[in-house]
Amino acid sequence: MKGLPPALKRKKRYIAFELVCERDLDEKEFLSALWNTMLSLFGEIGSSHCGIWLEYFDGRRGILRCHREALNKVKVALTLISSVGDVEVIPKILGVSGTIKKCRRKYLEVLRDASASDGL
Repeated sequence: MKGLPPALKRKKRYIAFELVCERDLDEKEFLSALWNTMLSLFGEIGSSHCGIWLEYFDGRRGILRCHREALNKVKVALTLISSVGDVEVIPKILGVSGTIKKCRRKYLEVLRDASASDGL
């Protein structure tokens, strides 16, 4: 069976984010908090059409994949997360990109390589 041609595939966007918190978080706890926020805001049908997938997460920084049409919904839900498990968090969206490679380079590797003397 053949796959869909590129013209019929849904376009994706990658959201780089950082969670300001006291300790590193578990991936499952973060996904649970994100899905609970999505469900309370948009319901089951609205949340299911977003196509959310966690591409990368290291405990504080990560990359979320979603459909291009649902980008604003996912950004709103991500910024409204106030706690993950028993840890208070402040989410910060670093940027949005069309490819995962560009998202890693532009937003995550810059933060990793930066030092306190750079002003970041």
